[in-house]
Amino acid sequence: MMAGPEVVVENQVFRFVTPESLDADYIVSEVGAVRSGGLLVKQLRNPPYTILIDVSKSSITVHGSTKEVLARMAVSELLLGLGMPDSGLKTEIGPVTSSCSMPSSVDIDRAADVLLSARIEQKLDAIRIADTRHELEVLVFRNGRTVFLDAISSRIAQRAAEYWMKRFQRLRLFK
Repeated sequence: MMAGPEVVVENQVFRFVTPESLDADYIVSEVGAVRSGGLLVKQLRNPPYTILIDVSKSSITVHGSTKEVLARMAVSELLLGLGMPDSGLKTEIGPVTSSCSMPSSVDIDRAADVLLSARIEQKLDAIRIADTRHELEVLVFRNGRTVFLDAISSRIAQRAAEYWMKRFQRLRLFK
């Protein structure tokens, strides 16, 4: 019996709602955010986060972090740089993207035939599995690289990885 796959969290989405309203023009001029549709986008280099600001909802969403405390620090720095308080933020935790490597390469053509919930993603050369048991999506590449999308937690992604590894073993989908 092989050990379970080591799942690594690649991204966790965190959204912070400010008690004060946000001024789009001021944010653009002060911190160099860029307008994109109804949002303002601020790309940070260190740490490499993307911050999306929705002034209509007074919300700031952080992509690229794996820890809430680090995402909150980035938002605090942004708000303090605008001369605004960083107290009173409401935190909303969004979906997790994580990945792992299966023990060996996967016969994705056969997997797409055998698994009712799987379909081939031609452009990615992978299969996409609608995992209703864990309420997430799974991308499995031929080389065994596996990505879990929209998990509600890293623990759920780990359970999904263990489940699919065992299922692939039982169905003899590993090459």
